[in-house]
Amino acid sequence: MQDSVCQQCGGCVFRTLEEEQYRKNKITDFQKTIALIKNSVPEFDAPVFIKDGLRRRADMAFQYVKKELKLGFNEARSHTLVNITTCPMLDSELVNILPRLRLLLEELCSQPVTVKTKKKKSEAVYIREGSVQLLQADNGMDILLNLPVEPSLQHRLAVADFVNAETKVCRLSWKVGGNKPETVAEKMPPELRIAGFIIEIPQGVFLQASKAAETAMIEKVLEYIGNTKGKIADLFCGLGTFTFPLSKLADSNIIAADSSASSLSGLQKALNRNQIHNVQVINRNLFKYPFDAADLKGVKALVLDPPRAGAHTQCREIANLIPADKPQKIVFVSCNPKTFVYDAEELINAGYIFERVTLIDQFVYSRHQELIALFTYNPKPEKGA
Repeated sequence: MQDSVCQQCGGCVFRTLEEEQYRKNKITDFQKTIALIKNSVPEFDAPVFIKDGLRRRADMAFQYVKKELKLGFNEARSHTLVNITTCPMLDSELVNILPRLRLLLEELCSQPVTVKTKKKKSEAVYIREGSVQLLQADNGMDILLNLPVEPSLQHRLAVADFVNAETKVCRLSWKVGGNKPETVAEKMPPELRIAGFIIEIPQGVFLQASKAAETAMIEKVLEYIGNTKGKIADLFCGLGTFTFPLSKLADSNIIAADSSASSLSGLQKALNRNQIHNVQVINRNLFKYPFDAADLKGVKALVLDPPRAGAHTQCREIANLIPADKPQKIVFVSCNPKTFVYDAEELINAGYIFERVTLIDQFVYSRHQELIALFTYNPKPEKGA
C-alpha cells in the first residue's frame, strides 16, 4: 500500500529504481548540466549522497472534508493531496509524530472560529485547509501551522495540551495569512549545533533538509575555502550555516549578508550568545542591491548560497570589478544547477577559473540536484606582456 502512495507522491519520483541505478542516472544528468557551461572543464569531486530517511524538515498540506482529514504531499505534477501515514524520506521522529499531529489537526478543524462579516455580524467558520512545517531540531521538534483564519481560545488550549503531552515537541507556532508567526506553546527554544555553537531557530527559517547534508556541505565549503585568511563574505547567509564555521578560521573576519530579518535576528542572537566578535551582519536585498566594489573591498573569498533563482545580479557586479578588487576565491553553493550555469559563465567570462564541483544529493530519489563549486581568479595577462 505504501509503495503505491510513494508512486503517487511528487517527492520521490525515482523510488522504483534500484539505488545504484538511481545514483548513476543522477551523476549522468548532473554532468550533462555542468557540460552546458562554456569554456570550463572542472574537476568533479566525489558526489555526496545522503541516505534515505534522514530529512529533518517537511512542508505538508492538510484538508478537512466531510469530517475526514487528509495530511500529506501533493501528487506529482498536480495539486491533488496524497494522504500519507508514513514517509521513507523523513527522520523517524517526524514519522512518529504524524498520528498525534493528525488528531490535533482534526480537533482544530472541528472547533468553530467566530469572525466578523462585512455587515459586522458574527459568523462561525471552520478551518478546512492549511499547511504544516515540521522541523526536527537538535533538541526536539518545531511545528509551524499555516492557517487561513485566526484561531480561537479553544484552539490555543488544544495546542497547549498537545505540546505539553508531546515530550519531543519544543514549540508549536501558527501563522495566519501573511502575518508573522506567533508562538502558541513553547517548552524550550528549538536549537541547532553548528561548528560547536548553539543557535536558536526562529520560526519558519530556511535550513538544509538534513543534518547529514548540512554537515557535508560545511565540510566541502571549508575544503574549498582552504587556508584563506582575512576578510570573507558569506552572501545569502540565512541563519549562518556557513557563517559560524567560517568564523572559526584563523585570522578571519566574516561579513554575513541576507534579506531575511528573522534569519538575521537569529544569527545575531547566536553571535552574541556565543561571544563571536569577528562577524559583521548586514541586512541587504542582494537581488536589488548586490555587494559592489566598496562592499567587497579587501574581501579575499566569497561564499554564495542563493535561492533557486541564482545570483545573477551579484555575479554581474563581481564581473564588473577591476582585477585588483576581485575576490581570489568564490565558493558557490547552488540548489539549482540550471541557474548556476548562467552564473558560472558570468564568472568565467570575468576571468575566473571553474576548478572543482561536487554534486550534493540530499533529496533522495527526486529530480532535485545541488552543488558546491570552486572558482579562483586568474586575470588575463596584459597584451605584450
